[in-house]
Amino acid sequence: MTNYREILRLRSLGLNKSQIAAACGCSRTTVIKVLDLATANGISYA
Repeated sequence: MTNYREILRLRSLGLNKSQIAAACGCSRTTVIKVLDLATANGISYA
């Protein structure tokens, strides 16, 4: 299962999409979709 919070956390630490995908065990496409949806809805890791 995709850990959405972890994707946002890793992005806030400055990791790129490929690094996030590798760390979370999901595809780069999934990371892109999650980050795009979070941006569109004003969601960030804080």
